Amino acid sequence: MKKLPFYLKIISFVLLIFIWDYIFINYRNLPLSVPIHFDWDGKPNFFVPRIMIWFFAGVATFIYLLIFYLSKNINSPLLKMPQNLKEDSLKAEKIVSVYHLIMMMILTVITYESIAVGLEKYDTVSPLTNYLIILLFLVVIAMMIYSYQISKKNGSQNALP
Repeated sequence: MKKLPFYLKIISFVLLIFIWDYIFINYRNLPLSVPIHFDWDGKPNFFVPRIMIWFFAGVATFIYLLIFYLSKNINSPLLKMPQNLKEDSLKAEKIVSVYHLIMMMILTVITYESIAVGLEKYDTVSPLTNYLIILLFLVVIAMMIYSYQISKKNGSQNALP
């Protein structure tokens, strides 16, 4: 289990490479404007010039590097995590690595589906992005419950003489 964060980071990196590769491979075939925002039904409702898709890859890279930095620097003030979770650096790194993977999956799916709709492979996007966002919220809730249990356990140990 000690290597789990390493493997999660490798998978996140592969997803980042996929984002850049997929854009690079399909850029010439894209129409002059590509969808970047979709309504509740998954239909595109906001388009930008296709060159902006590179900006999205840059944002994905920035997010990747930021979360990678935070996974290595658990005590960073940028990382808003309960202190009782930060005390065990291996657990904290696992949690941040899971967030990292989920965020990269969300960005990968958004990139893939925006380009696929732009290339007219699909008319609408799938609900997969919504499911991944729900998964992200569930992980946050699980972390909060776990943190509460740790603080409750530590509080009861400190109360004993």
